[in-house]
Amino acid sequence: MQPEWEALQAEVRELAARVARLEQVTGVARAPAAQPAAVPRIRAPLPVAAFGRAMLGLAGAYLLRALTESGALPHRAGIAAGLLYAICWMIAAARTPAARRVETALYSLTSVLVLCPLLWEATLRFHAISTWTAGGILLFFTVFGLAASWRKNILILATVATLAGLGTSAALLIASYDVLPFTFVLLAIAAAVEASACLDHWLSERWLAACAADLSVLLATWLVTREYGLPPDYAPIPHASLLLALVALLAIYLCSTIIRTLLRGFPFTWFETAQCAVAMAITVGGCLRLSAEDPRLAPLVGGMALGCAAACYVVSFARLDRGGAPSRNFYAYSTFGILLALAGARILLSGDAASLVWSALALTCLGLGSFYGRFTLQVHGGIYLLLGLLGSGAPAQAGRMLLGTATQPERVWMTVLGIGVCAAGLVACRQDGPKVALLRLALAGALVWLAAGLAATALTGAYHGYFGAGATHAYCATVRTSVLAIGALLAAWGGTRWQNPAFSRLIYPLMLLAAYRLVAEDMHQEQKAASVISLLVYGAALIALPKLLRGPEACATSEPES
Repeated sequence: MQPEWEALQAEVRELAARVARLEQVTGVARAPAAQPAAVPRIRAPLPVAAFGRAMLGLAGAYLLRALTESGALPHRAGIAAGLLYAICWMIAAARTPAARRVETALYSLTSVLVLCPLLWEATLRFHAISTWTAGGILLFFTVFGLAASWRKNILILATVATLAGLGTSAALLIASYDVLPFTFVLLAIAAAVEASACLDHWLSERWLAACAADLSVLLATWLVTREYGLPPDYAPIPHASLLLALVALLAIYLCSTIIRTLLRGFPFTWFETAQCAVAMAITVGGCLRLSAEDPRLAPLVGGMALGCAAACYVVSFARLDRGGAPSRNFYAYSTFGILLALAGARILLSGDAASLVWSALALTCLGLGSFYGRFTLQVHGGIYLLLGLLGSGAPAQAGRMLLGTATQPERVWMTVLGIGVCAAGLVACRQDGPKVALLRLALAGALVWLAAGLAATALTGAYHGYFGAGATHAYCATVRTSVLAIGALLAAWGGTRWQNPAFSRLIYPLMLLAAYRLVAEDMHQEQKAASVISLLVYGAALIALPKLLRGPEACATSEPES
């Protein structure tokens, strides 16, 4: 049987080949294989039944309201039944499968529509419950919604519960004229949302809770500290309670940010950066406004700001600065450090005392930044130095002595102190690099400006001391122009002598200022001899500058063209 079977297979293959050749010759195409019929796509039906159940839920809520209004059900019992009824609908929303999102949203909204109108009428119309009780119920409802949505990570349920708690609390805060209970409710909801964010849940709801908490604390602060006091219709707001709300606002977001960025390792978000700054501004500003009636608050706020600034610096440079590229968290904490230090020093001190503290901070930051190679610390030192100089008024006084007509020196000791701080900071900045070079240029410019102003003060004072107070001021103008021109020569010599390009780059600004004085002031003096002296000094400086800059040790970046 085996040979016959093989022969049969051979004949079948031969017949298939002949049929194929005949199809090619006659042009008859083989019929295509039958394709399976396309199955029409059926759209998922709308959750009509879910809509119906939601309508029945609202009907039950209206039935509870009717029973409560008629007196058949006591008010407190009706409110308790309404809360339990709303919780049941929230549980139904949490137990709905994740794929049925519309049904989840409907049940969540039904729960909100059951509870919130009931609380509104029970608080404002029937006065069956106090504002504190209403706030407690809203807080429980919101936290229960967040907890019920936690296991399946149901964002719709968490969002609806949070919006209901925030919106109803804000509405009752305005309508009841009782700010304090609902301010604490909004703060508690914000704390619950931040606790969820620390566990990486419900990050999108953070800004809603933060805005509500910020605005409620701001409103309470404004009502208490306004010029005419709290309006008569509002419930009393004790200062201790308001202070507690201010501190709680800052504590919530500081703790949340510290946990997320330091303990959990998440990077700073724009929300956290902005909200921490806003919360700090609200807390510090509110405490300072309250300090008008309680002077003890200002030192406490200033001390707290300085303590937080020290903590931010320690976190930035002891933990986050690991020698690699600085992270976003490093810049955020270091920036908060300098802002808090400035705020704390300004609250605790004023005038000369603040300038002295900022100058000391400038030297500390410049020295530590140079020793450890931390450019951020050096930048902070430059900012502290700038604020110290501006607070002392030394740069403005130097400007009046160099470019104006002032003859009486004021607060010379602050100018001398500024010169010393600038010189010490310039010595501390020894690293190479374009960033440090820019900082050295700023320090050298401040040093030369203050020194020139002090020299002009001393020379004009000596001139009037020798020739009398009634002596002509024409030669004072010559002295000021000469100080600028000689200052340019000294800057050129210092740049070549100490290999410091920062001084060499100051030559041209000094000579331009001297030229301005020469044209605007010196050439218009009645004493022509004073004008001649000014021209001689300026011309001599122009002749001497190229010789000073062509020395063998001159900086290549500051060598002028001949």
